[in-house]
Amino acid sequence: MKKSFLLLLLSFLSTALPAQKIIGNWEGNIEINGNKLPIVFHFTKNNDGKIDGKWDSPKQNAMGLPFSNINNDKDSLHLEIKMISGSYAGKFIGNDSITGMWKQNDVEFPLNFSRATVDSESPANTAPLHPGEKEIAITSAAGSKLYGTLLSKNNQQPLTIIFAGSGSTDRDGNSSMGTATNEYKMLAYSLDSHNIASFRFDKRGVGKSIPSDFSENNLLFNDYVNDAEKIFDYLHDTLGFKNIFFAGHSEGSLIAMLAAQKKKVSGYISIAGPGRPIDEILEEQLQKAPWPDSVKEQIAPIFNQLKNGNKVDKIPASLEPVFRKSVQPYMISWLKYDPAAEIKKLTCPVLIIQGSCDIQVKVKDAQNLHEANKKSMLKIIPGMSHTLKNAGADCVDQQKTYTDGSMPVDRLMAKDIVEFIKDAK
Repeated sequence: MKKSFLLLLLSFLSTALPAQKIIGNWEGNIEINGNKLPIVFHFTKNNDGKIDGKWDSPKQNAMGLPFSNINNDKDSLHLEIKMISGSYAGKFIGNDSITGMWKQNDVEFPLNFSRATVDSESPANTAPLHPGEKEIAITSAAGSKLYGTLLSKNNQQPLTIIFAGSGSTDRDGNSSMGTATNEYKMLAYSLDSHNIASFRFDKRGVGKSIPSDFSENNLLFNDYVNDAEKIFDYLHDTLGFKNIFFAGHSEGSLIAMLAAQKKKVSGYISIAGPGRPIDEILEEQLQKAPWPDSVKEQIAPIFNQLKNGNKVDKIPASLEPVFRKSVQPYMISWLKYDPAAEIKKLTCPVLIIQGSCDIQVKVKDAQNLHEANKKSMLKIIPGMSHTLKNAGADCVDQQKTYTDGSMPVDRLMAKDIVEFIKDAK
């Protein structure tokens, strides 16, 4: 559940590089945990004769994103990405290759590009929409656009809004940090087969919902809650859906829970949602990492400072990806909430779902939520992992559930959600 945001790459506005080298389309892949995250550059000349362009992250449905600037020296490139404190250093190899390293939050990834022979934006390279799907844009609480996929037949259907988990997880359940699950897309398709509409979306700062002025430093937990309320208002007031459910996965469980306190939802569903303050869960996970005791001993004191509203300047290099300065304001705002205390405030029907093979959130978290809200319904799904897939007997397919996007979501989990929605009054 590490907080990590989608890679943002800069535009090429400099004219120092020979135009014949850079004009056109470039394709590359960042490899994370054995998975490939495709990145595509499109370069053109603007009316002033300067190099301009856009970039895509096709796996995250993020297309036509803007660039900003670049420094170059002969055939070398150096890109600074202020909004996420990242950089890219590359070098042209001939006219058809760029080799380099991407650095984000003190973690480096090789990122090499080759000149594309086919335009990745052409219809042949665009995945067809599922029948009944359409993309819509909703204005966020900050005024930027949130892009998502509405799958529905009409506004008389019950509608489930799916809230994604932490970090750079997009509307389909895939992440720039290496997970490729399609879990939310598959859940939406399963709901559709039972005549239940759904809306899944790229949250602010992820996928296609990246504002041009986005900065991780300025993001707070309640921004996502406020966005959830805006989404409800649009789907309810503008599109006319009256029977709306919130389904939050992982971190999205608390976001949906807080928003459900303020909106008249037909029901709330927590899927693999934490039932303890997030510092307890993150520390539990971090203590299992192969770090020396001298590093692990600093985890609790860092959390204590953040819980008191104080930023921490000195972070061990091993812990930098989790506690980097740019994400500390978000964590401070997140640590204010205890999910077990918040779920008590809900008056709508509540379903709590947890998998027995989840290695990130435990069964005891679901039990905590259930104990806090006695009227809730608790379902423990045998064999289900954190990615909503069945990991098999003794959880032997745990790793596969994180990387195989063709695996269906757990049948029993989907069945329980459908029955809850149809029975809710």
